[in-house]
Amino acid sequence: MGSTNWKNKHQLYNKMKIRMSKSYTVYELYDEIEVNQEDYPELEGMSDEDALIYLKENLHEFELNDGNEGSLSNEFEFGTDIIKDKQYDEEYELYLVQD
Repeated sequence: MGSTNWKNKHQLYNKMKIRMSKSYTVYELYDEIEVNQEDYPELEGMSDEDALIYLKENLHEFELNDGNEGSLSNEFEFGTDIIKDKQYDEEYELYLVQD
């Protein structure tokens, strides 16, 4: 019995390294950008719905003629204001660091 008590006390004083991770879902709604379809040959003659599909598929490559941020996605993220945002589904996890 004496060795069990020593072992339990010894384990109480061990050092361990831990890390924490946090994950969550972010919803951001950005202010509007106006796109004149006549200014872009790839959008000419498309319905608004078809043009929107094209822009979604090319969000990271499509560049606005008068844009400053490169891609359309960057124009929204860095060139407009966020008008609504929310974080939800936060999860935390602890990990033991193994040396």
